[in-house]
Amino acid sequence: MNKEFIFLLVMGLTFASCQENNTAKLESDQPQSSAFKNEFDSISSLILASPNDPELYFERAKAHYGNKDLVSSLSDIGRSLKLDSSNTEYYMLFADLKLLQKESRASRDALLKALEIDPNNVDVLIRLGELYMVVQDAEESFKYLNQALKLDVFNSTAYRLKGFNYKYLRDTTNAVSSFQTAIEQDPNDYDSYLQLGLLYSSIEHDIALEYYDNALKVRPTSFEALYAKGLHFQVTENSRSAINTYREIISINEAYFDAWYNIGYVYLEQLNEYDSAALSFSKAIEVGPKNYVSAIYNKGLSHERAGELEQAKKEYEKALAANPQYDLAARGLSRILNE
Repeated sequence: MNKEFIFLLVMGLTFASCQENNTAKLESDQPQSSAFKNEFDSISSLILASPNDPELYFERAKAHYGNKDLVSSLSDIGRSLKLDSSNTEYYMLFADLKLLQKESRASRDALLKALEIDPNNVDVLIRLGELYMVVQDAEESFKYLNQALKLDVFNSTAYRLKGFNYKYLRDTTNAVSSFQTAIEQDPNDYDSYLQLGLLYSSIEHDIALEYYDNALKVRPTSFEALYAKGLHFQVTENSRSAINTYREIISINEAYFDAWYNIGYVYLEQLNEYDSAALSFSKAIEVGPKNYVSAIYNKGLSHERAGELEQAKKEYEKALAANPQYDLAARGLSRILNE
């Protein structure tokens, strides 16, 4: 079974982007590949020949899971457990699936059953620590993570999850220490590099950039690391570096509207380059969500500051048509009309 966690909790950026902090969503629903169909058909044929083999249902459950068919995956792992209720890996997959269905109690119960079967299973202990971290029960999470570390003192995942717990508790000193220890055990721990960057960015310390760069060495095209790095440059008013970093994101995904928006903001508020700001906000409006009111307003503000009042008026009116309660646009329009 793949030992990677079904998910790693993605922490939100600890400092906000200017006026808007949407997360660009990428298409995740993909049609079944021929490789998956072949794998699935092969396993199903074996099940027909050996219908009482729990391992075959387990393999098919993983195949369904990989194709994001949670219902079928649960059905197959349920069959595995009926045929063999002593296999910890079956309980762990069942727990993963229940957690994805937001049934944290059922997930916990499955993991506790796995732990009862194998009390020294480090993977199960870490899963329990992660589960309690997600529901923000730090005390229980620490209990299981520390048990895991007694069995495997070099386990980077346990240290990383402890770091998240400390971060939730606003214990920055221990959070930093835990994430750094995780990196010592695993120099390719992307999430710990990212979290250290976010923690240092929250106090505008430039060492954050080193952690973002290390995260990008592990995942060179990570949008979240690039965006966090760009935002650090933006907040610390290293304007050109911010724009260049956001453009790196756009070179990978031109539809990442937050990057266009923030480029516009930097041009507007830090560089006073109003034509470039208006063009960037236009692009954010083009690729962003419907009725991207803050981008429409800021495009109007860019025109207003450039002295292009008629164009500014049109944008403010568009913003108000999309959201009649948008006070900034109303005040902008009032300024124009009173000129």
